[in-house]
Amino acid sequence: MSRVMRATRLYGPNDLRVEEVGVPELGPHEVLIRVRVDGLCPTGVHAVERGVVWGEPGVGFPGHEFAGDVVAVGPHVEGVGVGDRVVGELLIKCGRCYYCRSGRSNLCRNSRWVGYFSWAEYVKTYDYVTYRIPEGVTYEAAAFTEPLSCCLNAVGVANISPGDDVLVIGSGPMGLLIAQLARWARGARVILSDVLDSRLSHARRLGFKDLVNPLREDVQGRVRELTDGLGASAVIVTVGDTRVQEEALGMVRPGGTVVFFAGVHGVRESPVRVNSNFIHYGEVVVTGAFDKTSEQFYRALKLISIGTVDVEALITHRFPLEEVGRAMEVFRGREGLKIMIYP
Repeated sequence: MSRVMRATRLYGPNDLRVEEVGVPELGPHEVLIRVRVDGLCPTGVHAVERGVVWGEPGVGFPGHEFAGDVVAVGPHVEGVGVGDRVVGELLIKCGRCYYCRSGRSNLCRNSRWVGYFSWAEYVKTYDYVTYRIPEGVTYEAAAFTEPLSCCLNAVGVANISPGDDVLVIGSGPMGLLIAQLARWARGARVILSDVLDSRLSHARRLGFKDLVNPLREDVQGRVRELTDGLGASAVIVTVGDTRVQEEALGMVRPGGTVVFFAGVHGVRESPVRVNSNFIHYGEVVVTGAFDKTSEQFYRALKLISIGTVDVEALITHRFPLEEVGRAMEVFRGREGLKIMIYP
């Protein structure tokens, strides 16, 4: 096997280059994976725009939604072997802090990146966070494990019960994953909102019927109409905009939950005005949803394998690694849904 590979390296804001770098060297419990496909993540795009380097040495930046084949293992690796089709986690939790020990490892205070990322031909991670892809699951479908696991976390903190009315604001890839989980895994009625008719059309093809475009309709009025005047049981905001977060607070019912799923970056970073009396007297829960636990990662892969969530239907664009810049342009232009990179 060659000792060099093609990978992306970030030199500054929007200065992402594909270069030849060294193939990662393995430690005793580490696994080397030939990346077959990687999903374009909004968090990674925003980091490229701001020139934020994750981990060391910042090679293969910033992919982490990958699937591939094990091509080498360290001397003490257990559970996986050369030739296995796998997915894996790249953000490693310490296992020792309060949050890890209390089952909330997504909030680990000592988490760290392995150092190499999956916008590259090869990536390494540890054996205990590497998972075999079940038979019959494609590489593309398996690459959704990481984003779907984050969506599982959001649906979990939203406290959704069967028969609830759930409003998902934003019908991009993450919004449509969350909507499918709320409907199929939790038995909720889902209302989807988006300013792009193309994305609402995609939601309709997935079987969703209660669709609202806020550029033409009063979303709050429509939600109240559909919920007998109560408002949504849960509102999950997948759009990184404080104005939308404020609006979400006007669409939840007393006793309901509002989840801020997307981070807010750049010009949209401003305080969110809150009616604290409504939260107090209405016992409304306002919470965030960040990252995932290893258990959620495992469950997400299983949900993909048994067909609970249709992930491949969200793929609209595919690019080779050399065209990662073009892929980000498509993302910024909101021309499609899920974009896949092929190193």
